[in-house]
Amino acid sequence: MIRTDIASLELTAGSGWTDVLRRINLYLFALLPLLLLFWRGGADAAASVIGISFLAVVIARRQWGLATHPLFAALLAIWLLLNLLVSPLAVDPAASFSRSVVWLRFALLFAAATCWLIQSRRDLKLVVVIWSATLAVSIVDGLVQLISGTSLTGNPMYNTTRLTGPLDRPNIGMFVARLGFPLLAAAPLLLGLRGRGIHIAAVAVAAVVGFVFILLTGERSAALLCAAALGAAGLGGILTFPRYRLQVLATLLVTGSIGGVVAAMSERIWYRVLQFGTVLKHFADSHYAELFGIGFDIWYNYPVFGAGMKNFQASCWAISAPQVTDGCPTHPHNIYIEWLAETGTVGLVFYLAFLVLVLAAAWPLLRGSTTARLTGLLVAGCFVVLLFPLIATQSQFSNWPALVFWTSLALTMAIARLALKEHS
Repeated sequence: MIRTDIASLELTAGSGWTDVLRRINLYLFALLPLLLLFWRGGADAAASVIGISFLAVVIARRQWGLATHPLFAALLAIWLLLNLLVSPLAVDPAASFSRSVVWLRFALLFAAATCWLIQSRRDLKLVVVIWSATLAVSIVDGLVQLISGTSLTGNPMYNTTRLTGPLDRPNIGMFVARLGFPLLAAAPLLLGLRGRGIHIAAVAVAAVVGFVFILLTGERSAALLCAAALGAAGLGGILTFPRYRLQVLATLLVTGSIGGVVAAMSERIWYRVLQFGTVLKHFADSHYAELFGIGFDIWYNYPVFGAGMKNFQASCWAISAPQVTDGCPTHPHNIYIEWLAETGTVGLVFYLAFLVLVLAAAWPLLRGSTTARLTGLLVAGCFVVLLFPLIATQSQFSNWPALVFWTSLALTMAIARLALKEHS
């Protein structure tokens, strides 16, 4: 039987230089969302420093057993696959190696946050406070942009229909969704089931504000993923805590009503809703169907190990260019099709195996104490936002969106491990 427990998976704090290094990297991890907003190169450097620091501590303590845990072993296996088979056989090996070699930093960032950086509620509170402040800045900046047409950071609305906040592209909704949902998952641990009412109310209000803002950004994928995550967590709450089914139902109805009112009152958002309906009704003729089709065409031509990382566009021009209406894109706007096209059947299978291990590691939360189960439901919401397959998404191999994804997943699993450690 494969060992998937993560409760005892911890690179202990230690003392001396290793503890100082951990504290420094904990702050770097807490500042990652802020760096992603204003200094993307700095965010990439911070992620690399965290990974290298983690590796240095593992080597110094000779904690080789961490590499044998299925979660981390799967990531190492993926990295080896990318560099030993995918990139050497790629359409353009140099382009593929430029991404596959440094892909290791995502694996090390995930491992560092999961079992080294966040070892107590105090550590978790530090991250939650700084991330919350960062998201608050993003939301305020975006709302100013909505009202005045230009954000406080000087960015105009994107095509007069999409909010960007501090970013220069319309990705702020997904940014808030992916980095905000883990903060909800941390709430049961930090507040406790008998936390002060005012604190619980503040979390609820913040969640509603975040959801409404995501709707207002005009990003359909982010809004749909958030709605699905809240719905999944709510349905799980009804099944897990039948005593509170009425309260959970009322919460879902209120949240859904607020979302409906926002869509109905905003001509801009209502137009986006109608556009989404048109896409669903005529999906086969939509731009998304074309993008997905290009991905499958590439996979058909390179079925085993794919066309290679950063080879989607070049492969598209070679294979599908005569049939492409808007030019060849850099990725298919779906992370699973991206894995399939660029790393082939083998790469996708390895990645799916890792995701199965992630879900299996978090599953015991739903069999633990009340706090663990509540945390587990919200962690499940995080997985919906991050892993739901039937949605158009950003690339998972480009630096910025990949860092958003792996940073969110890392905090989610750190929360799951801490909850299992304390409440299993």
